[in-house]
Amino acid sequence: MRTKFKAWAQPFLDEHKEVQYNKEELSSLKDFYLEIGSGKGEFLIKMASKNNDKLFIGIEKNVTCSGITAKKLVESKLDNAKLIHDDAINILPMLKEGSVKTIFLNFSDPWPKKRHHKRRLTSVSFLNEYLRVLPKGGKLIFKTDNIDLFNDSLEYFESSPFKLISKTNNYLGEDEFDAATEYEEFFRNEGTPINRVVYEK
Repeated sequence: MRTKFKAWAQPFLDEHKEVQYNKEELSSLKDFYLEIGSGKGEFLIKMASKNNDKLFIGIEKNVTCSGITAKKLVESKLDNAKLIHDDAINILPMLKEGSVKTIFLNFSDPWPKKRHHKRRLTSVSFLNEYLRVLPKGGKLIFKTDNIDLFNDSLEYFESSPFKLISKTNNYLGEDEFDAATEYEEFFRNEGTPINRVVYEK
């Protein structure tokens, strides 16, 4: 489900910096909840709406998806949700050690070709960054419809210090501290099982 390019997205992002964090602000952030690959912002908006005492930040590199998310943030008038329009590989090193309470990876790009596996958001290099920015007891929550990515990711996690808290191959959205993404709703309606794991540092 590729997102069709929208010419208005970049101008909208340029005009609405109030719903975004810039690089200069990143090192001062702490005690927030981070979604990497926030797509069109469904999860980000829902989580911030349900938990107004918590700060939610979404990182998204696709300009059209970022523009759509920014538009939703402007319309929602939420003051506890922000967007970072950039690649996570550039942003994670700028975050303070132990500053992120929970990291959400929702329906990440599976990068199916073996030569591209290092780009996966669950690859070892990313896991090392997550371990740095999470405090002791911080959580990483990963959802995907792609069983190959899921199984490979379990192997990546097993070779890391992360501790498995829960795992399911048929997640139905039971966790109260969660929200369905656009992809999740589509796949569930199609009868595609959702795989989900929760890990703790």
